Amino acid sequence: MDSDDNFMIYRRFGFLYSRVLLSKQDELRKLEEDLDALDHSDANGTDRTRKCLKSQAKDFAREKINGVQTRKELLQTVERKLYQYGQILLQAHQMVSMSKPAARDHLSVQNFLENGVQEKGKCVRPLMQADSDFIFRKEDLVTLRPGRESAWLDAFVERFLKMINCKPVQTLLLVRILLQGKSSIMPVDILLY
Repeated sequence: MDSDDNFMIYRRFGFLYSRVLLSKQDELRKLEEDLDALDHSDANGTDRTRKCLKSQAKDFAREKINGVQTRKELLQTVERKLYQYGQILLQAHQMVSMSKPAARDHLSVQNFLENGVQEKGKCVRPLMQADSDFIFRKEDLVTLRPGRESAWLDAFVERFLKMINCKPVQTLLLVRILLQGKSSIMPVDILLY
């Protein structure tokens, strides 16, 4: 799949990002409730607990009471969970911002995965069926190749080559591919799509 930059199509796992983000969001909501409950308890408690709300030094010096987390411990947990949530949120944003593959690139990869390459007179698929099924999740695919202004030219050349598909053109393209070092095998037939 590294033979052409247009083939660099992968899943972004949008559903899984959503599930993980919703789970982390709920963990933070619960921690937020715990922190609010601790604040409320201290505000309505003794003179000593009310002072803890006004002084971080007094609050952080306080010991656990009846196994309840101290504000310092709770804030440390909140900080760790917020960091994890933020990292995942940024990753999800980057994934969503990535380009979707062009329809012709998607079709080319799908054809490659389904039809494979000719090797010693027989068709060899590059991946097992279960590993290549990702290509059918079109709504969840992204490409690592950025959009380009010359994409229209690529499409034109590809259509033209399909029209003139013959042995001399295939041989010329094969020589060019091998000279560029993109392929280590010598296919019997080349599919120009």
